[in-house]
Amino acid sequence: MKKNDSAGVTADGSLLANFVPESDPAYPVIEAILRVVPASRWAFARVTADGELGMLLDSQGNDSELARLQNEFERQGGKAKTGARIAATLGPLGDFASGITLLFADAHANFGILTLLRTNELGPFTSSEISVLTLALDATSERLSALRLNAHDGALDGAQAGSSGESFYVLDSDLQIVLAWSSQDQRRIALTGLRTRLADRLPAVLEETVRGLVAGWKSDSATQEVGVAHPVPFLVVRTQPMSGPAGLFIGVRIDRFAPPNSLAGPAARFHITPRELQVLALLLDGAKLEEIGQKLHITSSTIQDHIKSMVDKTESRNRTELIARVLGWERTPPA
Repeated sequence: MKKNDSAGVTADGSLLANFVPESDPAYPVIEAILRVVPASRWAFARVTADGELGMLLDSQGNDSELARLQNEFERQGGKAKTGARIAATLGPLGDFASGITLLFADAHANFGILTLLRTNELGPFTSSEISVLTLALDATSERLSALRLNAHDGALDGAQAGSSGESFYVLDSDLQIVLAWSSQDQRRIALTGLRTRLADRLPAVLEETVRGLVAGWKSDSATQEVGVAHPVPFLVVRTQPMSGPAGLFIGVRIDRFAPPNSLAGPAARFHITPRELQVLALLLDGAKLEEIGQKLHITSSTIQDHIKSMVDKTESRNRTELIARVLGWERTPPA
């Protein structure tokens, strides 16, 4: 894979596996976000159950970022004690022109923090990218919440409660945005001071998705079918024709994809036992085999047996596929 030194991503925008192992549950989340919203530099850290930052992953492969993320985590916590949050980065930006911080959480606990920084060369974040990040924030918070053994049942409280999580756009025949509105406007106050620009196009990944959905549209209205696609794990894109005096336009609705909020569904579907589910939850929460053994008072060989059993039950080839199938994070999810 060809490395982009400034962003730690491949030329097509996917995450380099030497920075984040594909078996890590954070991999598909960060990869999908970076595919849609590229950054000059990024850093992610999981928040442990006792509130400490751990498992640093960053585009430079450098543990020195942990102190910066800890500082950012504390600054963001000073603004809002609970709930998921998207905001302008509060810490020093250094050589970067702008930054966005995503704090993944529910009303009870914090799960992770991600910072995206951009240089002048990459340009400011656009309004459509911020809308996408807001959808990613809610979807990822729900998924990371589901990984905790003590995750509560039911819908998330706090910032996500009652959120419809959708954005609407009207595009012309060249796929340029002519009208846009979002249900997430109430969160923009947290981005005050962030250098942004009004988007004239959707992020590249979403634009290509729309292009594919409307490729068969002709002048005949019978060919202008409503389309649905699932380009990245946390988004669903819908298109529909919009005709008027000025001609044909493309209506685009972008929703967050919200899978079940716990592991109960996958456990029932794949006949995963309660003990296997405990191992899986700890594994997905980033625990090492020896840590799982200490928590559950079992040996490493027993843990490996449980993992092999779940791999067989889900008809997976390895642990990476096991995680993808249980969490619905397959790299090419169905439309």
